[in-house]
Amino acid sequence: MQTFEEEGRKVLKKQRLCAEQIHRHLDLLLTEVETAKAQLVEKQDEYKRKKSRSRRETEERRSNTNRDQIASDSAEAAVASAPCDVEEVDDEIEHIVQEFVERVKVLNLDKSIADELKGLHVALSKYGKQIDKLFSNDVTKICHGKEPDHRAVCQLVAEYLYHNGQIAAADALCKEAEIDLPTNYRECFVELHDMTSALKHRDMSKALEWAKRNHDELQALHIDIEFELVRLKYLDLLEGCSDVMEAVEFAGEALSPFQATHQKEIGQLMGCVLYKGRFGESPYKEFFSTNRWDNIRESVIRACCRLRQVPHRAYLDTCLSVGIAALPAMRKLVAVMDSKMTDWEALEELPVELPIANEHRFHTVFACPVSKEESTPSNPPMLLKCGHVICKSCVKKISFNMTRRFKCPTCPMEQTEAETRELIF
Repeated sequence: MQTFEEEGRKVLKKQRLCAEQIHRHLDLLLTEVETAKAQLVEKQDEYKRKKSRSRRETEERRSNTNRDQIASDSAEAAVASAPCDVEEVDDEIEHIVQEFVERVKVLNLDKSIADELKGLHVALSKYGKQIDKLFSNDVTKICHGKEPDHRAVCQLVAEYLYHNGQIAAADALCKEAEIDLPTNYRECFVELHDMTSALKHRDMSKALEWAKRNHDELQALHIDIEFELVRLKYLDLLEGCSDVMEAVEFAGEALSPFQATHQKEIGQLMGCVLYKGRFGESPYKEFFSTNRWDNIRESVIRACCRLRQVPHRAYLDTCLSVGIAALPAMRKLVAVMDSKMTDWEALEELPVELPIANEHRFHTVFACPVSKEESTPSNPPMLLKCGHVICKSCVKKISFNMTRRFKCPTCPMEQTEAETRELIF
């Protein structure tokens, strides 16, 4: 992977150099065009000056005493000289154009640009082959061969649609697939989508009304979403008002119910008044972050889902996120298992650890302090009489297969196997 990244940087560098060279060639061409244009304009102006001077001389001759004779002579001279002037100018213009064409040929721009693009194309082709080699699209060996449960899949999709506010589509899918989701599930996301849609337009009235209506239940769960909404409303008012007293009066009325639980933070919010117009330089600049509306929307989603006891993130979304992150490690594992003629699906436990983000870790994992192994259904954690915990296999070893008393590996307390209990998290 490191070699792949280095090749990627080389391709980017080649692309930048190619672009710079092409721009340089085009600048040279534009310079020649501007030079030729300036020469042509100069010749045109010179021709106009000669024509104007010739016309004035003709008019002066006509005003002399011998009007008829001079007029005849001057007319003949004008007729005789005019074609010569035009031909002379045409010759000069043609000479300028020919010089321009010769200079452009000397630059050899078409070949230079083609060579630059050819070099870039070669580098991109090699890089593309490396991508195809490292990132195969064939994931059939990783997938289970079992037929999926279509009803479960439809339920996952329906829940995902509810989470994303596509209520009508989710209702139609539930009806067609005959899926019965809990009543509070649909109600939660109908109400939630209504609030989040308003928050996207910086309207917190619906969310604030919901928080006040469920004040007691939210307080029982230690969820401070009502205070967070009031705080955001105060900060927006303070940032946008011309008279700080308007924000101070709002704070005195709206923040006073939270004085007992958020006294310190309310003091900080009132201190923001002193930095009106320069919040970025204040000690409270984190209150005025540009993504504070996105944060409050996420807080409302979590609070509403927790109150209704539904997951704040769709199971399908979680499965896809975890699966995509684990895909490279699984591909490598399957390749190794195939070389050893072993079916990875027959394994009770994978021999490698898959990368999983902390946000996707939902279950407690016990690691035995003696064997350093993680517990499994066949080797569960065991609670000793003294309160320490080790795995079952270690209990068997130190008790000589459950035949005698043994000491705790951590403390000197003695006990028998019968005094241990399986620990379930």
